Order: sequence, then C-alpha cells, then structure tokens
Amino acid sequence: MNVLAFLNQLRPGIPYSVETPCTIASNGEIRRWCKNKAVIINTETVDWDELVDFPVFSIVFFPNSAKRRTTIV
Repeated sequence: MNVLAFLNQLRPGIPYSVETPCTIASNGEIRRWCKNKAVIINTETVDWDELVDFPVFSIVFFPNSAKRRTTIV
C-alpha cells in the first residue's frame, strides 16, 4: 500500500485543508504535503507513491510548524 492510499484510509483523522479551510484535504494537497516533506511516518519523510513500512508507530504532519503540527501515535 502506498502512502497516499494509507493516508486516505485515515480520513477524517488527517489535518484539514490548508488551501480551503474547514474542508478535508484533497489527494492533490496530500501529494504536495509529501513532496514538501510535511509528512513523516515512523521518523522518515515519505513521498506519496512509496510503500508504507508496517507497522506504523507514528505519523507527524507539518513537523516544522508550531501551529499546524499534528502527531498521530
């Protein structure tokens, strides 16, 4: 299973859209998050099309932002 499919299974547990507030993030937006290194799975930055190494212990969205940082353990 690739990262994009895995994150789609976590909806609505992932952060809301940055582009359109109060809506669920689109697939394109999740791809951009991954390309910009805004998603970390098990302490490694991931690209949207690579395979997920299971088991997943932690997911961090926006690790460099003090306000938007979201950690799923």
